[in-house]
Amino acid sequence: MNCKKCGTEIENGLMYCPKCGESIQLVPDYNVFEEELLSKVVEDKNKIKEDKFATGVYNTVEKPEVDANSNTSSKAQTYREPEIFTKKIKTLLFLAVVAVAIIGVFMIVPYVGNHSYDNIMNKAVDAENNAEYAKALGYYEEAFEIDDKAFEVIYGLGRMYYRVKDYDNARLFLEEAVSMDASNKKIYSYLLNCYDALNDTESIYQLAKSTTDEEIQELISTYIMLPPSFSYEAGDYDKDFLLQLTVNGDYQIFYTINNKNPITSGKLYNKPIQISEGTTVVKAVAQNDAGEYSDVVIATYNVTYKQLALPVVTPTDGIYNEKVMISIQVPEGCRAYYTWDGTKPSVNGIEYTEPFPIIEGSSVLSVEIVDEDGNISPTYHGNYVYQP
Repeated sequence: MNCKKCGTEIENGLMYCPKCGESIQLVPDYNVFEEELLSKVVEDKNKIKEDKFATGVYNTVEKPEVDANSNTSSKAQTYREPEIFTKKIKTLLFLAVVAVAIIGVFMIVPYVGNHSYDNIMNKAVDAENNAEYAKALGYYEEAFEIDDKAFEVIYGLGRMYYRVKDYDNARLFLEEAVSMDASNKKIYSYLLNCYDALNDTESIYQLAKSTTDEEIQELISTYIMLPPSFSYEAGDYDKDFLLQLTVNGDYQIFYTINNKNPITSGKLYNKPIQISEGTTVVKAVAQNDAGEYSDVVIATYNVTYKQLALPVVTPTDGIYNEKVMISIQVPEGCRAYYTWDGTKPSVNGIEYTEPFPIIEGSSVLSVEIVDEDGNISPTYHGNYVYQP
């Protein structure tokens, strides 16, 4: 090693130049470029560390380019080929996914279109119109899997099951269709044909009870002879009424109100039956020209008149020394009648319209209330004495 100041050769182990006394530097030589590069690397690392903790995100910092002849720069240079290779793979994968998606769309859309509810229903209707009932049934069943609440599907299944003579399944769907559209006479026609094919007369009777539509009742009467219908339902009433009996078809009606059998003891019906206070049991039956009878129908009516309260009169009876005006409380919808001679007011009385004066002497005031149904209240009696 030579002294940097005077150039004298210095032996190993000496700390000072034996000639000029200059201190010996033990740090190996380095060039300025490498020192600057090292400082730059340290500075970049510190900046990366500051950025990481300042933003919370770690970002890769590209190392600075250096001279190709420098060993240090060749180590600092980043190898780019794997990143480029990864981008190509990602691009190819993305393009492959897009291609598969496009192919799937072209395959699925036609399938979905062909198997949409509307398309299936159109095929079902076309097959039915061409009398291809088994084929139509298949389409209706497929549509039913998509929408099992749609009326047109349920009714269509009922029709097709009937066409292929599967009457048990037909009745199930037709009964549901009737519940959804109780005024559709065509559904009743299919359903009645099912009941008839199954010899289910009881269901026909029950169907007749479920509707009051005259046209449908007339349709049902072509399958069975229906019993008479009553204009009032059995039950409790508070006034008299006239009961009318009707039947679909050109039949005679026989009835009784004494609890006897109308077939053997019935009276020919030709005018409404008076139902009055008390309990009345009406039995009726229809008879056709061949002498055949329908089922006997029975209805029980209980008529109990309204109980009106005793009329309220003011002032009450008693002895008066001066003339007073008498008032009667009249309930809404009712009328009041009164007499001074003790006779029945509702028959011989004066209709009350406004307060009236007490009469001189001793008299018995009688008052009755009559409602709009003709019910009469208990009679009020009051002894009034007027002595001026």
